[in-house]
Amino acid sequence: MRAGPGNASIDVGEPCVSIIVPVYKVPEELLRRCIESILCQTLREIEIILVDDGSPDQCGSICDEYARTDSRIVPIHKENGGLSAARNTGQRVAKAPWIMFVDDDDWIESDMCERLHETATRDRVQLVMCGASKDYSNNREIYRFNLEEGKIYSGDECKELQVRLLKFEENIADAWAKLIDKSVLDEHGIEHDESLGTGAEGLEFNLRLFDCLQSAAFIKKPFYHYFYNNKSSSASHDEAHHRNVVSSFEKIKTLVEASNNSKQLLPWFRNRLLYVVITTAISGFFSPDNPAPYATKKLEYSRYLAIPIIDEALVNAGTASLSKQRKTILFLVHHRMFWALDLAGRIRYWQKQHR
Repeated sequence: MRAGPGNASIDVGEPCVSIIVPVYKVPEELLRRCIESILCQTLREIEIILVDDGSPDQCGSICDEYARTDSRIVPIHKENGGLSAARNTGQRVAKAPWIMFVDDDDWIESDMCERLHETATRDRVQLVMCGASKDYSNNREIYRFNLEEGKIYSGDECKELQVRLLKFEENIADAWAKLIDKSVLDEHGIEHDESLGTGAEGLEFNLRLFDCLQSAAFIKKPFYHYFYNNKSSSASHDEAHHRNVVSSFEKIKTLVEASNNSKQLLPWFRNRLLYVVITTAISGFFSPDNPAPYATKKLEYSRYLAIPIIDEALVNAGTASLSKQRKTILFLVHHRMFWALDLAGRIRYWQKQHR
């Protein structure tokens, strides 16, 4: 078997970790960087599942190209079904006892698998989380985490971690930057909800996972590199994306209300929705990316604010965790000062373009 393009043949045993990469319409250079960062892992006993989600470009061919050079790569080609369906496809065929999700435009440090797997097996935990960075075109920002390195979270402490999923500044709500015990997912039937589009699908998945979790650990080092694409739906105006996020939070609300941890979860669920309302205003409806006339932006955002789950959050959510800047934007939202939101959207757009 070959370890990667141009490398010598090596013998590798049964995989310890299955790495699942959903692939869809990603620039070639980013996809290659992602795959090659996985091929370079110091833990050689890995399985790399590349799920081509019906990508209409050359992504599928690139996956096949790498598969011909390294038998650890499992290429899967399927009809387009969205991010959640692609992740589930990979999860269902994964052979290793541990799984990891990596997005196709992101990349990971060469010792990520080894360090997380070493911690998982040594400390006998079901989940290992790690630090991450947000990579822009010209610089990098290290995510801030409030978890304690070296601590084993167990029992009721995992319920507190579930609450922290909803706290925006905790930065642990995504599916990536985690090594997950596959037996926990299998035993409890936990997969991504395929009815949800890209938005808060990772948060919804993690809330169900953490509801069953008995043990977890954290490594501070930023092994995972999230690439910020200012042209993605989450970073620009896309009404379908806005609807997907609302749908995700409606599902999340159902989970929260049914949980035996609901008393702690519900206030932070509403608080998390405030971040969505703020982001949807300045990076969505009132972003220069939205070509609609100003009058149309006002009308569409007013309709968005009238959605029951959004209106409820605006009325009932606490604002203690919000920064001064976000509280200012929220003030503008509450008082329907759309002209000021339009200005804030333009400023935010300029900031993103100059990172």
